[in-house]
Amino acid sequence: MTQLSLAGLWQVSPLTDLSIPQDDITFPAPLSAVLPAELSEEIIAQQEWHLMHDFELDEALMLYPAIDLVLSGIDYHAEVRINGVAVFDCDGSQSTYRKDIKPYVNRGGNRVEILFLEEDEDLLLGDEWGDEFVDPIESFDSRMGIWREPYLQFVPHVRLGKVETEQIWHHGGCELLVTFGFETLKPDLVSASVKFDGMTYYVPIDVRASQASVLFQVDAPKRYDPNNPDQDALYQVDVELDGQSSSVTVALVESD
Repeated sequence: MTQLSLAGLWQVSPLTDLSIPQDDITFPAPLSAVLPAELSEEIIAQQEWHLMHDFELDEALMLYPAIDLVLSGIDYHAEVRINGVAVFDCDGSQSTYRKDIKPYVNRGGNRVEILFLEEDEDLLLGDEWGDEFVDPIESFDSRMGIWREPYLQFVPHVRLGKVETEQIWHHGGCELLVTFGFETLKPDLVSASVKFDGMTYYVPIDVRASQASVLFQVDAPKRYDPNNPDQDALYQVDVELDGQSSSVTVALVESD
């Protein structure tokens, strides 16, 4: 097992209006799914909320060199705590947050908490989020909630970072350069697979490096017109590395 879902059950408790009853929720969902019907989305967004979920880690899972909490689908400011320790903030600076929480967890029972709070200027999130591990900002839903399944990622050897693409046009054709960042935690013989337009390349990981690249030749590219968007003209790049995966959508737009 390389992932552990944290989708549910989460206890939802009010921090502002304590007369609102507690309830349990599974994600993805808006908080309004389990809150009284008379609470509008606007009222919910003006309140502060406490979410709590318990999970178990056995001895085998604790042997992994890194245990990343992966959290996305949050459009409101939130503080994330592991076993009572505040470890990072969701501050709108990125779409997906990844944090190695192994220093904060134990074998047996553990607890993750997410507090939707009024935004504070003094955020916990700082320079630790290197560019190679930051995803592009993406809006999910105007309602307060969590819109992607939260999970733990157990990393055996190499942590997958951000995936980027670069287009190189020439003589009516195109080349697509795919570059992905990575961090070696425990050296071993590991390779990544990069898939694009029906082609798959396998890339051995050099533990002395922090990124790797693959160049795809596109002989008959489907050109994307931003003025006349066509979903069928979009491509997808899929990168898999050491039990982790990341996908990006690519629109091939010929430069002037």
